[in-house]
Amino acid sequence: MPADVRFGVVGLTRGLSFLRLCEVVGGARVTALHDTDEVRGREVAAEAGATYAPSMAELLDSDIDAVVIASPVPYHSQHAVQALAAGKHVLSEVIACTTLAEARALVAAVRASDAVYMLAENYRYLDEVELTRRMYADGRFGEVYYAEAEYLHDCRDLWYAEDGSLTWRADGRIGVYCTHSIGPLLYVTDDRVASVSAVAVPGGRFDPEVSAPVMHLLQLRTDAGRTLRVRVDHTSPRPHQMAYYALQGTAGAYESWRGNGDRGKVWLADSHERSGCYDAARWHDLDDFAERYVPERLAAPSEAAVSDHGTSEYWMLPEFLAAVRGERPSPIDVYRGLDYTLPGILATESVAARGAAVDVPDPRGW
Repeated sequence: MPADVRFGVVGLTRGLSFLRLCEVVGGARVTALHDTDEVRGREVAAEAGATYAPSMAELLDSDIDAVVIASPVPYHSQHAVQALAAGKHVLSEVIACTTLAEARALVAAVRASDAVYMLAENYRYLDEVELTRRMYADGRFGEVYYAEAEYLHDCRDLWYAEDGSLTWRADGRIGVYCTHSIGPLLYVTDDRVASVSAVAVPGGRFDPEVSAPVMHLLQLRTDAGRTLRVRVDHTSPRPHQMAYYALQGTAGAYESWRGNGDRGKVWLADSHERSGCYDAARWHDLDDFAERYVPERLAAPSEAAVSDHGTSEYWMLPEFLAAVRGERPSPIDVYRGLDYTLPGILATESVAARGAAVDVPDPRGW
């Protein structure tokens, strides 16, 4: 394999930032692009010194080693299966797939290919998530028995195409977009969701033509017996909060920022005042622990914040490149990627069953 991993990018609305990311991280370059908007695709390719591929098949026939799948969500699994069949490594945007049938096809494609698959769940690479993970691994929270996450993002502007027609975001066909919430919780606790029960606020409140629910509320039970709560809301008019997390353990608690100047915060039994009925504990800055647990994050260069998600993709891409070079396993392989994705697919079944719990299969056993 050449010194630089040669990437083909599918979908420029999301994938365009990958061009800048490769320049900053190094060891990778984009050599081919495909987008259904041919005019824009050719313009971007010319500026990037890359080749424009008019179709997915032509992209896969080009001189590339790996594919970044940044196409609309309904096409993620289809494009991943095609790339794997062509022997191309895959870095797929979330979510991995939208149905159980797609999930099974994706697993089969990975098993039949020698190429690397990784789900690009960049929220797992947020600095605060990594700090919390390392503190959890050090036992600072004791036994964590409850965790929660919220992804609140007013995306109504993305419901409509330029001609006024509804996009895929408005029709509810992708299940619950929950990997940004569930992924970090499972990464921190090294757990897997065993069952999900969910309720939804029906759609149509802001546009009667939009069938997608206003929000979903998921209650999850894990293999380790933990209870997780996840709220996903892409509709409500409100300030964004797309990365809220909380942990509750026997020896500590954590909550991320909420906005209006708030900061990530912790209370730890081994470092702070007693928690009791009459001597109430108080929150302390999470950042106080950053120098001890994530010093390399504090030393990150300014250009690390190259993407729309802070430094997360700056830390994510090198791990994928290392997997492609055979230096380590894929950090979010197809099984872990489906651990993050399947609860959102099965949540729709639970909603249809009025909140009844639905088992989440372990794809390792397929």
